[in-house]
Amino acid sequence: MRLIYVCMATLFLAASFIAFGEQVEVTNIEDNKGGVYKAVELEEGGKFFHDRDYTITNIPKEFLGLTQVSTSADCPGGQDYRLTFNIDRSAYVYTAWDSRHKSPEDRGQDPKKWFNNGFTVTEESLFLDAPHDPTEYFIYKSNEPYPEGEVELLGIDEVIGDPVIMWTIFVEEGQLPVSPVGNLTTTWGDIKTD
Repeated sequence: MRLIYVCMATLFLAASFIAFGEQVEVTNIEDNKGGVYKAVELEEGGKFFHDRDYTITNIPKEFLGLTQVSTSADCPGGQDYRLTFNIDRSAYVYTAWDSRHKSPEDRGQDPKKWFNNGFTVTEESLFLDAPHDPTEYFIYKSNEPYPEGEVELLGIDEVIGDPVIMWTIFVEEGQLPVSPVGNLTTTWGDIKTD
């Protein structure tokens, strides 16, 4: 019997390592303004925008290899903007915002409070780089992981009426808090008391 438990534990651990070693798959990326997006690997020296030769540099090493939702350089924005994409497992969403503009939490433009209530600055940054002048982008992280399925990000206006959002997005697998009801410890406790 002990051998069966050891085998089950080994299989569980192996499956966990395989699952946690993969990137979050991002599909069906679209907005309500005809923007173009691609899911790519976040890599040092990779493209910041999928439609420009600008590079992305100084990425904190803990983010390397994550799935990036690569926007276009002229990503549409505005209060009525709505971006959606699907994720194949629960994941934290990171947004990196152009430091040349007022920070998103200070703009006072936050429909449904999705940003102010949902994201926190990480104190980390990355750079939009050559052939563009190096420009710092501040990284924010969702306070909780989004569940598997559709993610929705709403609009935040740019400054001075510019309808373009200067940002990039990437995702990292994250586990949702688990209710103790029905988990193995609770189930085992129920069995022992019977």
